[in-house]
Amino acid sequence: MAATVSSISRPTRLRSDSFSGAVLTAGAVALFVGTLFYARLTPRLGLPALPAERGQALADAIALGADKMAMAGGWAFFGDWLLLGACIALLGRGRGVASNLGAIGWALLAVSAAIAMIFDSMMSALLWSLAHDSDPQPFIAFKAWFDLLFSVGNIPFGLGCVAVLWADARSNPPLLPKPFSYFGIAIGALAAVSGVGWVTGLLHLPLVIGLTVTFGCVVLAALGIQIARADSGVAADVGS
Repeated sequence: MAATVSSISRPTRLRSDSFSGAVLTAGAVALFVGTLFYARLTPRLGLPALPAERGQALADAIALGADKMAMAGGWAFFGDWLLLGACIALLGRGRGVASNLGAIGWALLAVSAAIAMIFDSMMSALLWSLAHDSDPQPFIAFKAWFDLLFSVGNIPFGLGCVAVLWADARSNPPLLPKPFSYFGIAIGALAAVSGVGWVTGLLHLPLVIGLTVTFGCVVLAALGIQIARADSGVAADVGS
């Protein structure tokens, strides 16, 4: 009886991981596209800015127009909630010490996506409206919040990438080539360091904050593809 239950539940679990991998890839691709639209904005507007730069960010918002801000925030927001769902679904993937580290990584990535949903939605729908208010202070205040959330969100994003990719590199066999995983780990470390640096005031590296998300999306998209391919293949073998 136990063997029968196992043979029924295992393929279901594997197919669930396959779908989660596909959603992870879709979310990473959507967020990657969002970062490209963010690149069309000025660094003062689309990236964490210093307090003295937020007045110019207000002028940039008015000059660039609603469409560019909506495309950047909208695509990124779409990617955020797909990533959030995929990361939650992947929390229980695998077994052993490596999977425990991976679970921590997926949880951190989910936290990062939840934070990003807030500031990306602000870019998509809020900041443009505030830029046309007669009083500039609401825009300045929400831009300061955007900057803080963007920087803080990079910390769990970076640490999550490091944990997930390190866990994969320790697995046998790994889903990704180890050099590619190590590249992703380096990107994650830079993301976390740049986020901590901005929050603490020790470093102001807005381009690093933005680019680590862009390159991190490439790594997560590749990992999602490998999860979907590996688990769908194993599921088919078990089903047969």
